[in-house]
Amino acid sequence: MIHFSAGALASDAIKDVRFGVRVLRRSPVFAAVAVLSLALGIGGSAAVFSLINAIVLRALPIDEPHRLFVVERRGPIETNLRFSWLSAQRLRDDVSGRAEIAAASPVATLQFRKQQNEPSGAGSVAERVSVQLVSGEYFDVLRQRPQLGRLLTPSDNRQLDGHPVAVISHGFWQRHFAGAADAVGRTVTLNGTTFTIVGITQPRFFGNVVSVRGVDAWVPLVMQSAIRYGGNVSSHGSADQRKPWPPQEDVEWLNLIARVPRESAPETIAAALMVRFQADVAARRGADAGQAERLRGDRIALAPSGRGMSTLRTSTSPTLYVLLAMMAVLLLIACGNVAGLLTARAMAREREMAVRLSLGAGRFRLARQLMAESLLLGVAGGALGLGLAVWGRDMLLGLLVGRQTVIVGLDTALDWRVFAFASAATLLTAIVCGTIPALRGTRVAIADSLKVQSRAVGSDGGRTIFVGRALVVAQIAFCLVLLVTAGLFVRSLRALETSNIGFDRHNVLGARLDIRSMGLGAPERAVLYERLLERVHALPGVISASLSQNGPVVASSQLSGIAIAGYSPREGERMSSNEEIVTDRYFSTVGLRILKGRSFAPEDRAGGGKATIVNEAMVRRFFPHADPLGQRWAYDADTARTPEAFVIVGVVQDAKYRDLRGDVPPMIYHLSGPSEDALLSDLEVRTSGAPETAIASVRQAVAEIEPRLPVYDVIPIHARVSRSLAQDSMIAQLTSIFGAMALLLACLGLYGTIAYGVNRRVAELGLRLALGAERRQVLWLVLREALMLVVLGAALGLPLAYAASRSVGKMLYEIGPVDPFAYTSGALLLVAVGLLAALFPALRASRIDPMTAIART
Repeated sequence: MIHFSAGALASDAIKDVRFGVRVLRRSPVFAAVAVLSLALGIGGSAAVFSLINAIVLRALPIDEPHRLFVVERRGPIETNLRFSWLSAQRLRDDVSGRAEIAAASPVATLQFRKQQNEPSGAGSVAERVSVQLVSGEYFDVLRQRPQLGRLLTPSDNRQLDGHPVAVISHGFWQRHFAGAADAVGRTVTLNGTTFTIVGITQPRFFGNVVSVRGVDAWVPLVMQSAIRYGGNVSSHGSADQRKPWPPQEDVEWLNLIARVPRESAPETIAAALMVRFQADVAARRGADAGQAERLRGDRIALAPSGRGMSTLRTSTSPTLYVLLAMMAVLLLIACGNVAGLLTARAMAREREMAVRLSLGAGRFRLARQLMAESLLLGVAGGALGLGLAVWGRDMLLGLLVGRQTVIVGLDTALDWRVFAFASAATLLTAIVCGTIPALRGTRVAIADSLKVQSRAVGSDGGRTIFVGRALVVAQIAFCLVLLVTAGLFVRSLRALETSNIGFDRHNVLGARLDIRSMGLGAPERAVLYERLLERVHALPGVISASLSQNGPVVASSQLSGIAIAGYSPREGERMSSNEEIVTDRYFSTVGLRILKGRSFAPEDRAGGGKATIVNEAMVRRFFPHADPLGQRWAYDADTARTPEAFVIVGVVQDAKYRDLRGDVPPMIYHLSGPSEDALLSDLEVRTSGAPETAIASVRQAVAEIEPRLPVYDVIPIHARVSRSLAQDSMIAQLTSIFGAMALLLACLGLYGTIAYGVNRRVAELGLRLALGAERRQVLWLVLREALMLVVLGAALGLPLAYAASRSVGKMLYEIGPVDPFAYTSGALLLVAVGLLAALFPALRASRIDPMTAIART
């Protein structure tokens, strides 16, 4: 009976590791190539996984995050997360004692100034910061304690516009106050309103929203009107967005966060909230029967929110998982390459193994030593890969969200999940790379291996070549998967870049204006708009200028419910349309053609703003068999049949505003009037030359008209399009890089296998030449062998590539999963580069001296 002791096993393991280090030190080039190959695969996988961990997996840094939920209003068509402040208070009070509820707005970007008496003089410099409006219960629900000062409390909910206090984040404190202990008590100005800093959050806290840029400050939601907050909102009935939102029942703009204690069940709390919600709906039937009827089918549910709310998670998760899968395939190819190198190296040490076996060493002991060498390579590759992951993580995040984005909020630190992932990848890599070499390297014929003379290819050599060929075929198959996938994403990006967006991409400059932060009334804004357009239009090289509420190719839009005179909605049809408010030169400036009717005229402004222009999508949906000109519409059915209704006077071509992939939605354009309360936040400038040349002059013109008006993102429309395609561009670039790396590794494996085979067949090839074979025949003999391996690998890779392309089909634009160009180009590239890799050993084979080769037999 064999007895094993822990001490003996540990001692043997240490000896194996030491021996493995000595062996690898004698082959530094081999070790470096193997470690670098594995490091690229492990490091790339760890970099992608670290982003998945930060965006998708990691819980909020709060106590018991699994007890945190978001309140949802689930309807028959969509899920709504927005509630009014009055509704939020009733729901909060109804479950008091059984659960805690806080309200929070979506994060907004506001203009920020420090107090004017700062010693550095920085008070005169404005910048944009991220601010969230929250109820006083917010920090209690998230179980937060202040680092300095105090946090917001329910007492800060009470007086409308009467609590100008702010809590700032640790990062904001460090950046703008250099961590000064007396920051609490100082003041900051947000959109023109002065706030007193009352507290600073803990270093790791960034709120309940996971995004690239963390929240800089939190202010009471009752200050909505004072800071002119205008984020994502749903309004209906008697809502008036020009008035403060918190007291209005019909202005829904807040997300509700609930903390359910251990003694309560989420389902029980959701049921209690549903009872209150149904009572609210019933109470509103008299005031707004239509809205009450729409809400009647909604139900309240609690969705887990321990990982925070995040639009970034929704938009980036598919891309990240695709990249992780591709990195896993690339790592497999690297493992196959290293396994082939280790197998060839083990067979080159055949005589050494035979000597050790003849002296009494066991095959298990020799296999364990070979596995120790593989493990050393894997650990070295994993350690180097973690270093690459730190660099690659930030690079990937920058590509993912656009290079202009300031990355300050997302916690991408390497935690136990990333280390566990990297460790598992390292261990599996070592096992995959080392198993075949360990088995083949110890299976030697002792008597034959101890013979001094060289031999032609024997049975062992043939088995080694077969193993090498099998690994090469597998590498080529996986390589084709990456090449085809890369081709699909590159083709999809090209289709997006060249798609017709309606707007003129090349001769229009766009600029974002923070009009809201000025705090001007409608008449003052109208005067500012007119002066601004006159000044910009007078600039050299400017053909025309216009203003709009949202602007071309931006992330914002306005969706409103509508009613059309004479149109009867189908059952379940949602009557809605996107809206845009523009000045009279908008269409000619951005390059949209009027297809029917007319554009806006000066008399439309004097006529009370009832003239509207619709796009083709609006006509296709609501007037497929009727003339849209002269049709009337309104925001409610009663008004649509009266002279107060809006009138359609023209039809403009379709244009894509937010989503370049989807269909163009119905759009209604209004002409901005002198009493129009809408904020025109986008300036469009048509230039006679390259729009980039007008950037400085446009900035200067805005500063001359109104120095206090913040202007940002002054870029051409084509740059806006490129920014909106940041994820598509990133995945096309990275998959192309992965495909090139896979092609290089696969061809290195093919080269090594063919070169090894040529070395084993020197005598045979020399004999062929001696018997009259031409050198080109020997050359073709070797190339044909390589071609067969490439073709076999490609044949095995085709179904894998088809499965991969089907899985990413939803991420492609106007490109099917079976795209002939992607498959053909990938296969031809693989064949061409594979033959090139085999050409060098084939040329060497064709130049063998027959007499020298026969003498070696």
